[in-house]
Amino acid sequence: MADIQNEVPIEDLINENYQPSRKEMLEFLETSDMDEEMKENLRNMLTGDLPQLFGGGGAYLAIGFVAIMFSIILFFGYKLYKSIKDKRVKLEEKKKLKQMKKKK
Repeated sequence: MADIQNEVPIEDLINENYQPSRKEMLEFLETSDMDEEMKENLRNMLTGDLPQLFGGGGAYLAIGFVAIMFSIILFFGYKLYKSIKDKRVKLEEKKKLKQMKKKK
């Protein structure tokens, strides 16, 4: 256990702006009663390593997800642009036909 001198004062814990240091968080993590796998992932996150998601392919999964979402947004954006453009063309053609009828 930590000495009383090394413990954080209660006033700091109550203060909303208090952020514990990495060392304090690691010490708390060691004394907590969590699953070992979760402890290991949290420890890696605190030390700067990323946890292994989906067997270590988390980065590829994230890149794939972003690429798919970008493709979907691009597809629907293009469809919307094309629809608006077609409506303008039809409206202009309709105006030209009206003007042609008025000239006759």
